[in-house]
Amino acid sequence: MTLRLSALLAVAFALTLPASAAAARADAIRTGGPSAPGNAKVAIVAGPRALAGTVFRVYRGHELALRGHLRRGPHASAPWPATFRANFTRLRRPGRYTVVAGGRRSRSWLVSRAGSAGLIGLILRFFETNRDGEEPALLHGPSHLHDATVRGGRYAGRHFDLTGGWMDAGDMLHFTQTTAYATMVLEAAARLDPAEAAALREEAGVGVRWLLKAHPAPGLFIAQVGDNRDHQRYFTNPDRDDASRQPGIGHRLAFHWRAGAGGDLGGKVAAALALAAASGTEPDPALLIERAREWFRAGRAAHRATPPLPHAGDFYVVSNWRDSMAAGAAALYRATGEDSYLRAARHYLAGSRPAETLGYGNVAPLAAADLCGRLGAPGLGPRSARRQGCRFLRRNAHGTIAYARRNAFRVAAPLTWGTTSSNGAAGAIAAISGLRAGRAAAAGARDYLLGRNPWGASFVAGFGPRSPRQVSSWAAVFGSGRPRGAVVGGPAPRKILRRQGFSPKGPLRRFNGAGVYEDNRRDYVTSEPALDYAANSILLLAALQGHRRTAP
Repeated sequence: MTLRLSALLAVAFALTLPASAAAARADAIRTGGPSAPGNAKVAIVAGPRALAGTVFRVYRGHELALRGHLRRGPHASAPWPATFRANFTRLRRPGRYTVVAGGRRSRSWLVSRAGSAGLIGLILRFFETNRDGEEPALLHGPSHLHDATVRGGRYAGRHFDLTGGWMDAGDMLHFTQTTAYATMVLEAAARLDPAEAAALREEAGVGVRWLLKAHPAPGLFIAQVGDNRDHQRYFTNPDRDDASRQPGIGHRLAFHWRAGAGGDLGGKVAAALALAAASGTEPDPALLIERAREWFRAGRAAHRATPPLPHAGDFYVVSNWRDSMAAGAAALYRATGEDSYLRAARHYLAGSRPAETLGYGNVAPLAAADLCGRLGAPGLGPRSARRQGCRFLRRNAHGTIAYARRNAFRVAAPLTWGTTSSNGAAGAIAAISGLRAGRAAAAGARDYLLGRNPWGASFVAGFGPRSPRQVSSWAAVFGSGRPRGAVVGGPAPRKILRRQGFSPKGPLRRFNGAGVYEDNRRDYVTSEPALDYAANSILLLAALQGHRRTAP
């Protein structure tokens, strides 16, 4: 069919539409990508309800590649009256595609055989930037070399070497909770995406080395280094902290629970170290397994989550702990082959809640995936153990799939503080669940992260449309858009921002609806990066890359 004939047919079709439909103009078109040829590709057209059934066209360069009709999306379409789906999934030829509908043309959507491969390396730059101690970092030199002096307990006033690791977010504190979580997620991502495995495991090694230091003496399990004094000193250069005379800055404190380690910390650290030991890339796997056992024993003895630590600031306090113990036991079983760990993994998984999204407060989905054999390695134990893991995993993924279908832009989990974290994690679990609909949900989660959202903004610094320039991070002292690769928190419910005293301003606020987002350095809810935001986004991309290689 010639382009001239296509144009004539389009005019004829327009004449058959009601006048209101023919004249309806879209308010915005949101597209995603980059994506692999086999991924779902759905542009979201927002505007008046009269757009229903109108024609959309997809062009590859100047070539008309597809013509279809807009289909009404879910009712959850804020801030617009309605949204519509322009589905061009069946176009698999690599290239740049644009969507034309309702008198508007979209930004291009890149379809590539490499999919989103290059983005993992970019997000890893955030981890490299946030390295600390003598670990080579991208923007600063050696820092926080006096860490740390223990506060409280029988080791009060003792100094131990707690240098290294990663600074957690936009500030410079260190947490065992998020360091262990990010390390285990990077190790899991390495299994899922062999092409990026070396880089992922190299970065996970930064976390492993710090976690080995976090148990420096019998009965002493460090949970945190630094406190609110550090947390409140945004936008400073870490190179200068060692010379600071401010209390708690030049010489930071290390905090711990006097009873040892709760099951949340014990399980996560055990999982992180055992996963690293089983990777075959660490120089001393026996040491890792020994330390993993010690953390696991401490968590089992505590039989509860780590409580808030006095004077530490109440960061990353969770109520779950059985989920972490399930992950630690599963990883230790894979590393040692000891049946007691398999029994423990099944016991703790049975006590976990399958409806909760993966995150630092709930790692049960990773334990289930490991048992099931969906985490880049064969399943664990007898058939009954594998089936238990698979059932848990599918129940978790079904929740993500159902939620994604109910909202217009296909975010994979409800908006919260750290939406990018829950979106990435939920999408990743959907991708590895084995459910066919899970692949589409995962692609939607990636596209939401990278611009197919109400704001038309990428939430990854240095990548995509309207990417964050005012990142709420200490790295801002080195210029706008730093650190590159940072995944910011993204949109959050309006009530959360109000409680923190923020009233969004700037050009993006006109797109605010049920969720609110602003690229504003002072707004640490929407614009601060964190280890778990980045790790979960990497896990999502790795899961999609794994599917890319096996897609029909």
